[in-house]
Amino acid sequence: MDERFAGADAADLDIYSGGDDGDCGYRFKIGAQYLVYPQKEMDERLFASHCSSTRLASEALALLPQLRAMRSGQRIASVFGMLRRTEPPFLTGPDDPDEPMPHVALQLRSKYDRFHATTDGDGVYSIYDVHEGTYNFTASLPARMELSERSLTGSLPPFTIPNGACYEYDVDALPAGHIEGTIYGPDGQPLKMASLELYRAGDFNIGRPGLWSFQGSKGTFEFDHIGPGDYILVYNRANRMDPNSPFPIAFYPGVAELADAQLITLRDGQDLTGVKMTLERGYPTHHLRVHLKWPNERPMGTVTVQVKAEHGTNPAAEKIADGLWEFSLLDSGEYTVSAYQELRPQRLPRAKKSLKKRGGMSAAMTPDCSAPPRIETSSAEVSGADSDATDVVLTFPELTCGNP
Repeated sequence: MDERFAGADAADLDIYSGGDDGDCGYRFKIGAQYLVYPQKEMDERLFASHCSSTRLASEALALLPQLRAMRSGQRIASVFGMLRRTEPPFLTGPDDPDEPMPHVALQLRSKYDRFHATTDGDGVYSIYDVHEGTYNFTASLPARMELSERSLTGSLPPFTIPNGACYEYDVDALPAGHIEGTIYGPDGQPLKMASLELYRAGDFNIGRPGLWSFQGSKGTFEFDHIGPGDYILVYNRANRMDPNSPFPIAFYPGVAELADAQLITLRDGQDLTGVKMTLERGYPTHHLRVHLKWPNERPMGTVTVQVKAEHGTNPAAEKIADGLWEFSLLDSGEYTVSAYQELRPQRLPRAKKSLKKRGGMSAAMTPDCSAPPRIETSSAEVSGADSDATDVVLTFPELTCGNP
């Protein structure tokens, strides 16, 4: 232990972490220096977790001065962090670390206040005595760059600082390039669901994910904060048998082999729109309509219809009308269709029971009871190979309390 901020005053401590079973244990490496946030478990052992603030000391250059100030009773910054030049996830290699940006002027601005700071030689900034409020962060960046976060599209959103804050806020400077386009099916219509990934030219590996984007009902996909260079665009990298987007892996502009792919070239800060990718052949599919029935009046509550595939991806539901859903099935698949309804709190009438009273009169007992929290239909098995299996009717059970 080189330096202690809290905990036992000792030259060394045993810190435990996870094993090889995919937990969130921190993966320490021999010879590296770390800022460690351990927690004591029930057996009194100290554990470090990837889910805590444990990190390399080189990634704590903004936090360490604040911990030292806290330890010695000195003034602590309200907002502090690092400004780094970086790129979106999966577009940087393991040998391309984030680059600190030294000597950059920053401004923190709210409706009522402005605060200024300049990053030091390590890209670290500190701002003191910030009042409570919602602030926008700006910086004097090089041309064709903008402040954001690696996982966000667009610019850096405002953030709220509470009164008396000690707030660590690292900021990324990313390229301003943008790619937008549409992927079409053989019928010339935009796909309603499509998963795409972007790679730098020469970096594509079918076993490694790229920068991900999704095309939905709007009929467009986009990649933000892209730097200048040449790129490979891939559809359905994992080559999933997906009834919602029933096409095999393809490369821009719609070819089956990587060797035939065309590169997408982006200039520094370019907004490239109208990228068009067309898929030629897909897996055979047909539509299944699911009709829901209730024996009496439909109760209040949220209805969910689901079709589970025996293998591969489950079809997505599209509501056509009240009580009517539609799914796309692969002709090669086997499916189980079912539905359930989460009921809102409501009272149900009991079945009437006649009671004899004096004078030959009768009356009905109708005390109420609560509805169950959930009702379900029976399931139905559907084969995608059955071309006649285009409609399924599912009926919910009747909701009554029964005879007392």
